[in-house]
Amino acid sequence: TNMNHLNQITSTRRFRAGLTGVALLGVALLGIPQSAHAELGITDVGKGFLPNGDIIYTVKVHLDPGDAVPWHYHAGPGWAVMLSGTLTQDDGCGAPLEQFTAPQAFSEIPGKVHTAYNAGTEPVELIWTEIYPACYDAELGFIGWVFVDGPRCEGNSGQSHLEKIEGCPDDAGQ
Repeated sequence: TNMNHLNQITSTRRFRAGLTGVALLGVALLGIPQSAHAELGITDVGKGFLPNGDIIYTVKVHLDPGDAVPWHYHAGPGWAVMLSGTLTQDDGCGAPLEQFTAPQAFSEIPGKVHTAYNAGTEPVELIWTEIYPACYDAELGFIGWVFVDGPRCEGNSGQSHLEKIEGCPDDAGQ
Protein backbone atom coordinates (compact mmCIF):
# COMPACT_ATOMS: atom_id res chain seq x y z
CA THR A 1 0.00 0.00 0.00
CA ASN A 2 0.97 3.63 -0.29
CA MET A 3 1.38 4.00 3.49
CA ASN A 4 3.76 1.03 3.59
CA HIS A 5 5.73 2.59 0.76
CA LEU A 6 5.88 5.91 2.61
CA ASN A 7 7.24 4.23 5.71
CA GLN A 8 10.03 2.36 3.92
CA ILE A 9 13.34 4.18 4.26
CA THR A 10 16.64 2.92 3.00
CA SER A 11 19.86 4.02 4.65
CA THR A 12 21.54 5.06 1.39
CA ARG A 13 20.21 5.51 -2.12
CA ARG A 14 22.42 5.47 -5.18
CA PHE A 15 20.83 6.14 -8.50
CA ARG A 16 21.87 6.79 -12.04
CA ALA A 17 20.69 10.15 -13.31
CA GLY A 18 20.78 10.66 -17.07
CA LEU A 19 21.29 14.16 -18.38
CA THR A 20 18.81 15.34 -20.98
CA GLY A 21 19.76 16.85 -24.34
CA VAL A 22 19.24 20.33 -22.88
CA ALA A 23 21.61 19.56 -20.01
CA LEU A 24 24.16 18.06 -22.41
CA LEU A 25 24.04 21.26 -24.47
CA GLY A 26 24.70 23.21 -21.27
CA VAL A 27 27.56 20.87 -20.49
CA ALA A 28 29.09 21.43 -23.92
CA LEU A 29 28.69 25.21 -23.76
CA LEU A 30 29.88 25.62 -20.18
CA GLY A 31 32.83 23.25 -20.41
CA ILE A 32 31.52 21.06 -17.58
CA PRO A 33 32.98 17.54 -17.71
CA GLN A 34 30.89 15.62 -20.21
CA SER A 35 29.55 12.71 -18.23
CA ALA A 36 26.27 11.51 -19.74
CA HIS A 37 25.43 9.83 -16.43
CA ALA A 38 26.23 10.96 -12.94
CA GLU A 39 26.08 8.73 -9.92
CA LEU A 40 24.65 10.76 -7.08
CA GLY A 41 25.02 9.80 -3.45
CA ILE A 42 21.87 10.41 -1.43
CA THR A 43 21.95 9.36 2.22
CA ASP A 44 18.76 9.50 4.27
CA VAL A 45 19.08 11.53 7.47
CA GLY A 46 15.45 11.57 8.60
CA LYS A 47 11.87 11.55 7.40
CA GLY A 48 8.62 12.27 9.17
CA PHE A 49 5.03 13.41 8.80
CA LEU A 50 3.85 16.88 9.75
CA PRO A 51 0.44 17.34 11.42
CA ASN A 52 -1.09 18.41 8.06
CA GLY A 53 0.06 15.12 6.43
CA ASP A 54 2.96 16.62 4.48
CA ILE A 55 6.35 14.93 4.61
CA ILE A 56 9.50 16.55 5.92
CA TYR A 57 12.59 14.81 4.63
CA THR A 58 16.27 15.47 5.19
CA VAL A 59 19.07 13.89 3.16
CA LYS A 60 22.79 14.34 2.71
CA VAL A 61 23.74 14.84 -0.94
CA HIS A 62 27.21 13.98 -2.26
CA LEU A 63 28.35 15.04 -5.75
CA ASP A 64 31.79 14.08 -6.99
CA PRO A 65 33.55 16.46 -9.41
CA GLY A 66 31.67 16.31 -12.72
CA ASP A 67 28.42 14.99 -11.17
CA ALA A 68 25.17 16.75 -12.00
CA VAL A 69 21.57 16.64 -10.83
CA PRO A 70 19.37 16.67 -13.97
CA TRP A 71 16.79 19.38 -14.61
CA HIS A 72 14.13 19.17 -11.93
CA TYR A 73 11.84 21.09 -9.63
CA HIS A 74 10.67 20.50 -6.10
CA ALA A 75 7.09 19.70 -5.07
CA GLY A 76 7.54 21.76 -1.90
CA PRO A 77 9.89 24.30 -0.34
CA GLY A 78 13.43 23.16 0.37
CA TRP A 79 16.52 24.37 2.22
CA ALA A 80 20.18 23.40 1.87
CA VAL A 81 23.27 23.92 3.99
CA MET A 82 26.56 23.50 2.14
CA LEU A 83 29.12 21.33 3.96
CA SER A 84 31.93 21.26 1.38
CA GLY A 85 32.80 22.02 -2.23
CA THR A 86 31.17 24.44 -4.66
CA LEU A 87 27.71 23.74 -6.05
CA THR A 88 26.77 25.53 -9.28
CA GLN A 89 23.08 26.01 -10.01
CA ASP A 90 21.66 26.84 -13.42
CA ASP A 91 18.07 28.07 -13.70
CA GLY A 92 18.32 28.11 -17.51
CA CYS A 93 16.76 30.71 -19.82
CA GLY A 94 19.95 32.81 -19.78
CA ALA A 95 19.76 33.53 -16.04
CA PRO A 96 23.16 33.96 -14.35
CA LEU A 97 24.66 30.88 -12.74
CA GLU A 98 24.68 30.76 -8.94
CA GLN A 99 27.43 29.20 -6.85
CA PHE A 100 27.18 28.07 -3.24
CA THR A 101 30.05 27.10 -0.93
CA ALA A 102 30.31 26.06 2.72
CA PRO A 103 28.98 27.38 5.07
CA GLN A 104 26.34 29.04 2.86
CA ALA A 105 22.69 28.06 2.94
CA PHE A 106 20.09 28.50 0.21
CA SER A 107 16.45 27.76 -0.42
CA GLU A 108 14.30 26.60 -3.32
CA ILE A 109 10.71 27.48 -4.05
CA PRO A 110 8.26 24.88 -5.36
CA GLY A 111 8.04 24.63 -9.14
CA LYS A 112 11.31 26.42 -10.02
CA VAL A 113 13.09 24.32 -12.66
CA HIS A 114 16.87 24.12 -12.31
CA THR A 115 19.90 21.86 -12.57
CA ALA A 116 22.88 21.75 -10.24
CA TYR A 117 26.37 20.36 -10.71
CA ASN A 118 29.84 20.10 -9.28
CA ALA A 119 32.23 21.82 -11.71
CA GLY A 120 34.95 21.94 -9.05
CA THR A 121 37.80 19.64 -8.12
CA GLU A 122 36.57 18.52 -4.70
CA PRO A 123 33.35 16.74 -3.70
CA VAL A 124 30.23 18.73 -2.91
CA GLU A 125 28.34 17.75 0.20
CA LEU A 126 25.19 19.39 1.47
CA ILE A 127 22.28 18.73 3.77
CA TRP A 128 18.91 19.10 2.03
CA THR A 129 15.56 19.40 3.84
CA GLU A 130 12.29 19.56 1.95
CA ILE A 131 8.60 19.62 2.85
CA TYR A 132 6.25 18.18 0.26
CA PRO A 133 2.78 16.62 -0.10
CA ALA A 134 2.68 12.92 0.79
CA CYS A 135 1.25 11.94 -2.60
CA TYR A 136 4.48 13.05 -4.30
CA ASP A 137 6.42 10.57 -2.19
CA ALA A 138 4.04 7.77 -3.15
CA GLU A 139 4.02 8.69 -6.86
CA LEU A 140 7.71 9.47 -7.31
CA GLY A 141 9.26 7.33 -4.61
CA PHE A 142 11.97 9.96 -4.25
CA ILE A 143 12.12 13.05 -2.03
CA GLY A 144 9.63 15.28 -3.84
CA TRP A 145 11.87 15.99 -6.85
CA VAL A 146 10.18 16.04 -10.26
CA PHE A 147 12.60 15.52 -13.16
CA VAL A 148 11.85 17.42 -16.40
CA ASP A 149 13.53 18.17 -19.75
CA GLY A 150 14.35 21.76 -18.79
CA PRO A 151 12.74 25.10 -17.95
CA ARG A 152 9.95 26.75 -19.95
CA CYS A 153 11.48 30.17 -20.66
CA GLU A 154 9.51 33.43 -20.77
CA GLY A 155 10.82 34.85 -24.05
CA ASN A 156 14.20 36.57 -23.69
CA SER A 157 13.55 37.72 -20.11
CA GLY A 158 15.99 35.29 -18.47
CA GLN A 159 13.05 34.00 -16.43
CA SER A 160 11.24 30.68 -16.57
CA HIS A 161 7.68 29.68 -15.77
CA LEU A 162 7.12 28.05 -12.39
CA GLU A 163 5.73 24.55 -12.79
CA LYS A 164 2.31 24.01 -11.24
CA ILE A 165 2.36 21.83 -8.14
CA GLU A 166 -0.76 19.72 -8.08
CA GLY A 167 -2.35 19.05 -4.71
CA CYS A 168 -2.92 15.55 -3.44
CA PRO A 169 -6.25 13.82 -4.03
CA ASP A 170 -8.32 13.57 -0.85
CA ASP A 171 -7.63 9.82 -0.64
CA ALA A 172 -3.80 10.04 -1.05
CA GLY A 173 -1.98 7.64 1.23
CA GLN A 174 -5.05 5.56 2.09
